[in-house]
Amino acid sequence: MTELHVRNLPPEVHELLRERASAEGRSMSAQAVTLLRMALQPAVDRAAQRRTAAKHLQEIRFRNRLPADAPPSETLMRDDRDMAG
Repeated sequence: MTELHVRNLPPEVHELLRERASAEGRSMSAQAVTLLRMALQPAVDRAAQRRTAAKHLQEIRFRNRLPADAPPSETLMRDDRDMAG
């Protein structure tokens, strides 16, 4: 594999990359490669990925619908935690 060295990286960009890598559970190098791949991907592929993601989110929302009289999610989580502990 080849290497890429970036010079004169602004500190704020370095910090944003570090934060994003941490949030994604990646090294800074792996995150940089991921971001470069995404940026260099053809726009058509990105649009298709967005449509697929939107479809999956819609399916998840539909599957997880609660009845109108269901208690709030905080109550359900609290009850579940109380039963486990």
